[in-house]
Amino acid sequence: MEINKIEAYSFRIPLVEEFRIALGASVEHTGVIVKIYTDEGIIGLGEAAPSARITGETTETVLGVISKLKGLLLGACPLEYRRIIENIDNSIIGNPSAKAALDMAIFDIVAKKYNVPLYRLLGASENSFETSVTIGIMPHDRAIQKAQKYIEQGIRILKIKIGTNAPKDIELLKKIRQTVGDDIRIRIDANQGYTTKQAIRVLRAVEGLDIEFCEQPVHWRDIDGLREVRMHTEIPIMADESVHTPRDAIEVIKREAADMINIKIMKAGGILNALKIADICDVYGIKCQIGCMSETQIAIAAGVHVAVAARAIAFSDLDGYLFMKDQVALGIEFDGLKNTLPSKAGLGIELKEDTLKKYTISSMKFEGRK
Repeated sequence: MEINKIEAYSFRIPLVEEFRIALGASVEHTGVIVKIYTDEGIIGLGEAAPSARITGETTETVLGVISKLKGLLLGACPLEYRRIIENIDNSIIGNPSAKAALDMAIFDIVAKKYNVPLYRLLGASENSFETSVTIGIMPHDRAIQKAQKYIEQGIRILKIKIGTNAPKDIELLKKIRQTVGDDIRIRIDANQGYTTKQAIRVLRAVEGLDIEFCEQPVHWRDIDGLREVRMHTEIPIMADESVHTPRDAIEVIKREAADMINIKIMKAGGILNALKIADICDVYGIKCQIGCMSETQIAIAAGVHVAVAARAIAFSDLDGYLFMKDQVALGIEFDGLKNTLPSKAGLGIELKEDTLKKYTISSMKFEGRK
């Protein structure tokens, strides 16, 4: 089996509404979908969800990296996936979502070759995993209405974005807990929005609200501040933007800076590195979440496959596809609590070619041996 063609499509899809976090706001999703072809007719799907603020990438840089790395793929046997993915990882610094798209497509091919869902190839038996659904930063009345609407729809885990105004964040969280009652699980995410003192003040004020955990309360570089927050609140602290690579995970764990770690395939550079981070955390007894950026069902499916396969992963935040006005890929079913994968080979996701064409901005193609 050999890889004989690579296609990449840069696309833009509007969101249902503005989505705002402490780092900024967006009204559309921009990404890159990759198709890797083999001489046996198997096609692997992958996706990059670049973020200038988090991964340091744009769709243009993703396309550039894929062009640069094509020589490591064309003519290679995808069954040698570990060697190929590690060569990709070592050949260029950073650019994790571009690497993730290629990694994902290769894993999709391998599982399709053996005619099993990817989670089976990874040693798992379950095909579903519960997820939170996010409420972005918005006026309080709208946030409370949205929380009520979600609960009426059967959603049982809410993730509330905070980090722009400490006193108002405290007020909002108290109102949401009062609105949804005690049976709904609540998680919060500050996206680096607080100083150390602000984070401690906010978390101490909401300790009685049964918050499951708080993601990344301080700047990603401030590992000492992250540890300080962790030592002065009862609410568990989850490192997110502070952990991209397996090495980052080891550093955060050694410095006792977080109780938990949020793994994102886009930050990690793909499925292989995501599993490495999960295994490191498992050794140290650290629980993980598998999270997402704004992503289509291609990357979300990859996250679910990883979640069910990795023992350290206890939580997921895989809702990014729910906020898009249209879907370029289908396969996942969401019942308000769990994302369920189809029992199909590979990622199990089908690309809607006509819809992708509608939203495509640019594309490129490489063929043959290079």
